[in-house]
Amino acid sequence: MAPETKTSHGSQAEPPPHRAAGVAADPTSSHRGRSDSRRAPPANTAALDRAFARAVASKIEILNQPDMLNGESFGARVGLSRATVDNRRVAGKLLALDFGSKRGFRYPAWQAELIRDEPGRAAFEAVLRELAAVGPWSRYRFLIQASSVLGGRTPVAALEAGEFEAAQRAAGGWAQGEQGGG
Repeated sequence: MAPETKTSHGSQAEPPPHRAAGVAADPTSSHRGRSDSRRAPPANTAALDRAFARAVASKIEILNQPDMLNGESFGARVGLSRATVDNRRVAGKLLALDFGSKRGFRYPAWQAELIRDEPGRAAFEAVLRELAAVGPWSRYRFLIQASSVLGGRTPVAALEAGEFEAAQRAAGGWAQGEQGGG
């Protein structure tokens, strides 16, 4: 195993994970917040390192799926320029995932259907606003996982079915729970 290196914020950085299909991982992202003075016991550190490595592998696998589009491809799908797609991402109106990729952000293709018409776009943006306090990977997880609040369906399925208010309520409740408020 390669030696750990210090990051600019004082935490330990794990060695760069293996790269897969052109998506490079950010080696400093997995150990953020873990300071030298609060290191876990060696057995726990090894378990945490394995868990972080699984998370890195999972993120790389997700980003390499064919339905994860770059800004240009996503823009072409929805009739927008790459710059407009990026502006909407920055404004919190589109979901984009990143993991230190040289090729930039990846946009889940399924959101193209959600924003095709004004009511759908407004509802999706309202859900993203409810989730603004959590990171993009948490937003993604919320949107694609079945929710008991939505009768076992995913929030994406609820939005596709026109159940905008239910999806927004579910997002608000979920975001509170993610932030320790629930």
